[in-house]
Amino acid sequence: MARCLISFGANIGDPWMTIQAAAARLRDHLCTQPCNCPSNLPVFQLSRFFRTPPVGGPTGQPPFINAVAAIHTPATPWEVWNCIRNVEKEFGRVRNLRWEARRIDLDILLHDEVRIWTPHLKIPHPRMCMRRFILLPAVDVARDWLDPVSGWTIGQLAENVRHGPSNFVLLGETSSKPESLLAEVARRSGAQWRSGTAKTMPSDRWDQGRWVSVRTTLPGQLAVANFEAMRAELPETKLLVVLAPPVPSADIVWEDYHRTLASNLGLRADTADLIAAPIGSGPRYLLANDDPDWSVQELIAALEAMDCPIESL
Repeated sequence: MARCLISFGANIGDPWMTIQAAAARLRDHLCTQPCNCPSNLPVFQLSRFFRTPPVGGPTGQPPFINAVAAIHTPATPWEVWNCIRNVEKEFGRVRNLRWEARRIDLDILLHDEVRIWTPHLKIPHPRMCMRRFILLPAVDVARDWLDPVSGWTIGQLAENVRHGPSNFVLLGETSSKPESLLAEVARRSGAQWRSGTAKTMPSDRWDQGRWVSVRTTLPGQLAVANFEAMRAELPETKLLVVLAPPVPSADIVWEDYHRTLASNLGLRADTADLIAAPIGSGPRYLLANDDPDWSVQELIAALEAMDCPIESL
């Protein structure tokens, strides 16, 4: 029996009723066998509902209602993924634009300590570690569950983004020009930015607004960077973002091309290595760099997700 964490979000129609109905449908489909978990743990537990503004998508959207469910299920990660896609379709989810308004949005956050990195499915959810609107509901039902990528519990990840302004350090090869990318992010988001480590930002400015910083490696050195040492140097950083070099051909799948980098960041694991400890600890995110405008939007959304207002309902 696996422990699975699933997020719910909706901002069209009656989000409250839709999430409750979708949660009931998931329970019917995924909790089909007697649970051998401790008697004091429910087989399906839904968090409180939270209201947040939309993050990263088209403007003019209504607020989102968010929740998280902790489930004990015999289903494999791929079976859970197929189930939630079917439930989304049943409740009218239509995919046109990224991060647009939606009737229901379901994502797998965790499935035990599995680490999957494919074009269609990534577990743990790669943006979970930076999203306040996901982590605070998740604390209700899975505070002590471990994120196998960061090595932190859900409670620790939530505390990391619960207070203060958002910030991150961007690591990229000099050939990718991460300084130019970060300067544009700062311009659009109102963040302060500088080159160097988090230690170069005066401590009396950490709590006065968003800030972003950049570090670089020589071309070809990113895949062998010592991420553990880097995290140790960045104690005040909420998120380490690794900027992957562009893929040389449109015929190459991005996830396949950067498998080594994803492995070194602990984002993926072979079947025989599912619960091996990742290199280093703390929240991290691997960012594609084939489209500069997309990358800028992604980084701005990360800042917004770390410090968006959230209201318990």
